[in-house]
Amino acid sequence: MEAWQSCLLRSVGRVGWLVFFLMLALKGGNDAVVLAAPTTQPNIIIFMVDDLGWNHVSAQGPTQGTSQAIYQTPHLERLAASGVSLPFAYAQPNCAPTRAAMLTGQYPARVNNDVYVVGNLNRFGRGGVSKQQARFTGPKQHEDVSKNAVTIAEALKQNGYTTAHIGKYHVGGHASAETLPEQAGFDLNIGGSSQGHQPVCFASKKGEKWVFKGLGGGDFDRWARPYDEAYLRQRGLPVSLAGTPKHVSDATGDALVETLGELARCDRPFYLQFHTYAVHGPVKARPDLVAAARKRIGPARQRQQAEYLAFIAGVDETVGRLVTALEDPDGDGDQADSIRSNTLVLFTSDNGGTHANNLPLRGEKGMFTEGGVRVPLIASWPGQVPAGLVSQRMVHAVDYYPTCLAIAGRRWQPPALEHPLDGESFAAEILTPGSDADRGPIGFLFPGYLDSRAQPGAWLIDEVAGKRFKIGYDYETDAWSLFCLSDDLGESRNLAAEKPGVLKLLATRLVDWLRQDTPLWQPKFPLEKATGKPVGPPPLP
Repeated sequence: MEAWQSCLLRSVGRVGWLVFFLMLALKGGNDAVVLAAPTTQPNIIIFMVDDLGWNHVSAQGPTQGTSQAIYQTPHLERLAASGVSLPFAYAQPNCAPTRAAMLTGQYPARVNNDVYVVGNLNRFGRGGVSKQQARFTGPKQHEDVSKNAVTIAEALKQNGYTTAHIGKYHVGGHASAETLPEQAGFDLNIGGSSQGHQPVCFASKKGEKWVFKGLGGGDFDRWARPYDEAYLRQRGLPVSLAGTPKHVSDATGDALVETLGELARCDRPFYLQFHTYAVHGPVKARPDLVAAARKRIGPARQRQQAEYLAFIAGVDETVGRLVTALEDPDGDGDQADSIRSNTLVLFTSDNGGTHANNLPLRGEKGMFTEGGVRVPLIASWPGQVPAGLVSQRMVHAVDYYPTCLAIAGRRWQPPALEHPLDGESFAAEILTPGSDADRGPIGFLFPGYLDSRAQPGAWLIDEVAGKRFKIGYDYETDAWSLFCLSDDLGESRNLAAEKPGVLKLLATRLVDWLRQDTPLWQPKFPLEKATGKPVGPPPLP
């Protein structure tokens, strides 16, 4: 048994971990971990919220000052104050493709990351074009990252890291168990499966046991007991909660705190994905947080809005618990064991908001407008990342993989022919904001239909003469759009007719991006209904 395995077994003694490690040992060479001597490599944590809108937090840096006063996230404000905010961060327009992009460092056009949308590319309804009206057919895609992909977890293991996943995964286990986190490089998996959202927000009693019914394969049931006075006192929560059912955000937070305590005891750096189920629907929050939200927004507001604000507040509490656990991993009140200064925390969301407007951004989750793909991003690493600064650099979900490799020292990275990376590291930018502000263009391709929110199209965001533009092509209407994001954050003025030179320049870059001749690049395009053949890249204007 490897040293890191025995360390975790001594610390935790959990049956689930023991079974996994025994299975790993039995498998032999193909799953062997590349060991490294203890180093000063930092720990890396990616804290990703589900469906949190770009400015649905009260931190001003990552939202360019657009956050509404109804959002109160004091722990995120402190996290932003301790690090660098990146308000030009982008994801894919919904959860599965973003998670796949982060896991692989690749766009969906790569063979091993053929995940364009949740479900399939022919999702009609909800006010969009009907199947009969649609000019094209969406091609087939996968719901899982390929087992042949070299995931970020596998790459960091090669760099000497212990790897763990907690919470929503969604891009494995649909077609085969070979794509689940345990088979994708994660030494520990709590709750990660094909599941896309939480079926319940509160635990319930099943016989003599408290469970989160249908959630995470039962992995969170060990934290499902109702709130007791000791727990409430330790966390400083209202005594009125005593005896009431545990909320899912508190249970996942419990798993996070316990896991951090165990990982901190080992002599290896760790990579931890903490992917919350909040704030994906059903939107139901802890009663005391709902009451506080209703008091803040007044009786004129709908209860559902209070639930959403309270759901976000629960996420914010978990951010605070994360920082506290890093400062005092064993929870004894003595911070001599703090790992905060040796841990990079990246906080973000998987797509734009869906439960409230994203103004001044246009659109919502599922759309390729800014409201669908712009997400908050904060990087905090005390002593390394400067405090309270804002970077104007663009970031995309594919950039986390090379960034983590750079932070880890890049002793090993996947061979370009086997697993090419589309992302660009933003490590230098967060360490010295302004030093690496010019990222290459960010591209999007969507070859199918997502109800009224998206239809076949391609988009590119890039700089021209010091301005940031977004170009788009709609296959259904055979029309181009052009917006200057530097001057028009809400994409209200289509400049396609006014700026033909910029339009043609960016259209050429978009088509070149789609036609690139690089390993495993096989973009999927809308299919002609009559022939079933792909239509290919857009025609230049």
